[in-house]
Amino acid sequence: MLHTRMLPASPILEPYVWAYGMTTGRIDSVPLIIPLPARPKQLLTFSFANPYLVHSLAPERRDVSPRIAVVGPQMHAHAGLSVHGCIDNFTIHFQPSGFNALFGVPMTALTDASYDAYSVIGPEIPKLEEELASKPSFEERIQIIEARLIPMVARRSILDPVAIAANRLFAGDGNHRVSAMAATAALSARQFERRFLDQVGVPPKLYARIIRFNAALDHKLRLPSHPWSRVANDHDFYDQMHLVHDCRAFTGESPSQLLARLNRVPEFHTFFATEDRPRHR
Repeated sequence: MLHTRMLPASPILEPYVWAYGMTTGRIDSVPLIIPLPARPKQLLTFSFANPYLVHSLAPERRDVSPRIAVVGPQMHAHAGLSVHGCIDNFTIHFQPSGFNALFGVPMTALTDASYDAYSVIGPEIPKLEEELASKPSFEERIQIIEARLIPMVARRSILDPVAIAANRLFAGDGNHRVSAMAATAALSARQFERRFLDQVGVPPKLYARIIRFNAALDHKLRLPSHPWSRVANDHDFYDQMHLVHDCRAFTGESPSQLLARLNRVPEFHTFFATEDRPRHR
């Protein structure tokens, strides 16, 4: 059985880091397969016990995830994540442009991909891994990470208006028009889209769709008695068929097929919930 805790970042880091998560436990029977739909999150995850196996859509292909992985936003579904044995994972969940702002990596290089953090961030990763591994407490691990990240933020000037718009889009479940966001940022639509793509890794209209779909899916998982028609209406889909179309685009399945599969894997929410806001420390 797996157990996950979530805590928010400190106020100074909140524009860059959405939350921290830690998942611990054991899966001793057959491996648990977690579905991987398209999703908006950018992650830096540390695995201190058994690694995950990433199942590709290609038949029989499985890749061992790096012990410390940078995971970009995902525009497409992947076959699944295989979890087995002892699990001890600590994850930083970044705001939409947070990773780019802190580390300067063009996010298009990370879209639909995950990489060994050493190749992306650099040689300080092994020392950071050692420090985190030595502290099994969730709160202590957060303190270590924030001691590294806060000086990086302190050296920055005012937050970029495109980053502010991306954060609002994420917090608002994807329900903002690109034209309005561009106007607020005092940019043309083309300038805004170009800078958004570089900072977030996904075009803004598509990113909004992915956020909105994940919010709708989270809604249905939390409140299964609500019919899909109500879920669609509550998340500003044109109608239920609009939600069905996006579900097929981002998961490869209809809503009923996806829900049936997720109901067999309650741990899905442990890994990929988007809308459950972490409790304050």
